[in-house]
Amino acid sequence: MRLYPLAPAYDAGGVFELAVEPGRRFSIAIYRQGIEEPLVYDCGIRVEEHGAIACDQANGKWILTSPRGRVAPDRDGVWGWPSFRFRFDRDDASTGVYAAVAYEVRANGEPVDPLGRRCAKREPIYGLPPDSKSMAMLVARPTRPSAPIAYIVPVATYHAYNSIGPGGFYHDPVRRKKRITTVTLLRPGGGFGGQFGEPADPYDPHSPRQQFPHWDAKFVRWLQTKNIACDFYTDLDLDDGERLDLSQYRCLLSVGHHEYWSRSMRERTAAFIANGGHHAIFSGNTCFRPVEFARGDSASPDLRMIRLAENWPGYDESDLIGLSYGYGGGWWGEWHLLRGGWIKKERPAVGFRIEDAGHWALAGTRLNNGDILGAEDRLVGYEVDGLPPTPNGFHVLGRTAVLDGWDVGGRGVFGVLERTVESGVQPGIVFNAATTDWARVLMDPRAESMAVVDRITSNVFERFVGNSNNHGRASVVEQV
Repeated sequence: MRLYPLAPAYDAGGVFELAVEPGRRFSIAIYRQGIEEPLVYDCGIRVEEHGAIACDQANGKWILTSPRGRVAPDRDGVWGWPSFRFRFDRDDASTGVYAAVAYEVRANGEPVDPLGRRCAKREPIYGLPPDSKSMAMLVARPTRPSAPIAYIVPVATYHAYNSIGPGGFYHDPVRRKKRITTVTLLRPGGGFGGQFGEPADPYDPHSPRQQFPHWDAKFVRWLQTKNIACDFYTDLDLDDGERLDLSQYRCLLSVGHHEYWSRSMRERTAAFIANGGHHAIFSGNTCFRPVEFARGDSASPDLRMIRLAENWPGYDESDLIGLSYGYGGGWWGEWHLLRGGWIKKERPAVGFRIEDAGHWALAGTRLNNGDILGAEDRLVGYEVDGLPPTPNGFHVLGRTAVLDGWDVGGRGVFGVLERTVESGVQPGIVFNAATTDWARVLMDPRAESMAVVDRITSNVFERFVGNSNNHGRASVVEQV
């Protein structure tokens, strides 16, 4: 069964609201990403308001029954499924990314399928298809800043690629859906259980791109192994600024595929950096496409994202983060209906040739100038950003050869943007890893470059937040 939250993020310990597929009898379990790949059981729920959904208890569990009604969205893309409000069934809920898992039950609360039986036993589960169709992502914001880092979960990207309902921002050749320019965020697939027209990742085929488990979950696991504390927010929090006070943080964090940004997101990030805040980017195709968010009201709740253009004018997001996909490249494969769908998915083995091995970001890696980082692991791609032709102060640590045969066909680059002023507050540093696949290699024990990527990532956090501060702790790893 499918479900979706009525808002991308909620305050930890507060009331959440879920909309659920009509005509289902179900229970809910709350899971969270652990250090290992599976999601781990976190808690149950306490129902606060159930509205049109029938609510009962059996054997200590909440049993909810949604009324029958429209299962598919209307022609305007409005889902309008029945919803209920609840709290986590524990008093110490903290900031983080959670999965609300809906599993069907009989009248006595007995689960009817294997996923439900695992949930009832509080066993670990995987946030992967097909089980992820029964999951909704819940981002719990901190009630007050509790860490030095604000992690922005890229829900806009999740929905941009999601073709459930009327479709997404991209053509879905598998289901023959055309691209549209306005999507609702109040639908299934915003982090778990999405539907996509693009090919499986040949280097992580069991985890679909453009969903939390593919890149973000890996990075969240890495943060936990290093005891690096983060507060979690979404694009919408960065956009409206009501619940995210960036002045309380030392570092803003973008991971995986943080592609879709509003003007307000850019402006708030620019002000944060100008006032000494750092931006750690372990993402590719970052901030490349402009959107705006349209919010409904209490009488007509809705939340839509409108794609404004193919890219920012002149790829000027490079003024903010140093690089742009417009100067880099991408490799996805080719759609060929007569040959069974997606072909040529495996990309060439491309890495970054190191240009400044003595830089602080590469300390302890034992890299030398001229070494190639990550080629054997396909660290570069599936999308990678490049350097503008006009100098902008970005310091190159490594760059690829020309990406012949790739989309765009530029050169991938990673490094830092570090500007100084003669007086006043010194601007913060932007570290830009520039590739979507940084997190994948970071957590792949089979990857030859894993240890080096780990060390570079740790160096960035050591530089940006240090060993300890008033909000949290960051640890230093041993030399490679």
